[in-house]
Amino acid sequence: MFYDRKLSILLFMAAHNTLGQWGEDVAAKYLISKGWYIRDRNWRNHHREIDIVCIDEDMTTLLIVEVKTRSSDAFGQPDEAISSEKRHNIVKAAQDYAFSNYLAHLTLRYDTISVVGTPETGYTIEHKEGAYDVLSQFLYNKEDYKKHLYHNRNRSGLW
Repeated sequence: MFYDRKLSILLFMAAHNTLGQWGEDVAAKYLISKGWYIRDRNWRNHHREIDIVCIDEDMTTLLIVEVKTRSSDAFGQPDEAISSEKRHNIVKAAQDYAFSNYLAHLTLRYDTISVVGTPETGYTIEHKEGAYDVLSQFLYNKEDYKKHLYHNRNRSGLW
């Protein structure tokens, strides 16, 4: 009984990983068809990962693409599953990538690609250019940050 459950979990994980890899392959072909140059796939820096790193056709923008794949959209669009923590990790990894590859002069843009379907049933792709930005990854929004600054100025006695 225990081994049957463990085996079914392993088979599910293998199928899940296979679907994700297939989705990334579909997304990569889509990006190439747009004339973009893919520099890296599944780039890792410690525990952070970038699915696809590419440069646009004008060679001015470094595109960081997060790919989410689902067999159906019964639970919403796949890119809705990207948490703020995941976005924060992607932004940090992108900055590391840009500096370590001497590409910091390029504009960074964060895109998402949702692939819904399977190889057997067909698929749809939704590409969101500029899906989020670096500013959205800060701990505070503008108003909260003002309150935070005001509170800390008064506590420190500097102002």
